Amino acid sequence: MRMYQRQPSFVLDIIDAHTTNDNSNRPGSSCVNVPVWCPCTFCREMPVDTEKVRCNKTPSNYHFRLRDFDIIVLDELVLEVARRMREDMLVEARDQNLNRANRYAAYRQYILWIHGHLGAGNRRVIPSCVIWRIRDKYPDPFGHYVGFIDGRLG
Repeated sequence: MRMYQRQPSFVLDIIDAHTTNDNSNRPGSSCVNVPVWCPCTFCREMPVDTEKVRCNKTPSNYHFRLRDFDIIVLDELVLEVARRMREDMLVEARDQNLNRANRYAAYRQYILWIHGHLGAGNRRVIPSCVIWRIRDKYPDPFGHYVGFIDGRLG
């Protein structure tokens, strides 16, 4: 339990170690143009090489397919609470663009769920399949997305 509290993604790694990684029965793709670097077939091409990240999980444990993902990362009420808490703690103004605010909160929720608290300047790239699941749920009407911003302190 202490290991889970320090690094929540270890639980998924342990589950992966006990399942077979058979690529012969790849799941159907949600996107026609699947990048060659994507084993899950749900990733989409990303604008910069830094963002071309895959989750490295077995098909039964793709993060974006887990029931917990829908609750922790995509649920609108969970994101509302996360946004309010962040706004209260940092005394930030409320973002009037709800989809943008939900995307940003969902990215933060995913990082916290999988990696735990990272701290200032310590950032992780989110897998493409996860990014696009979030963007599909909370799209920008013009398709303008910020993308990964490397740590400002490093």
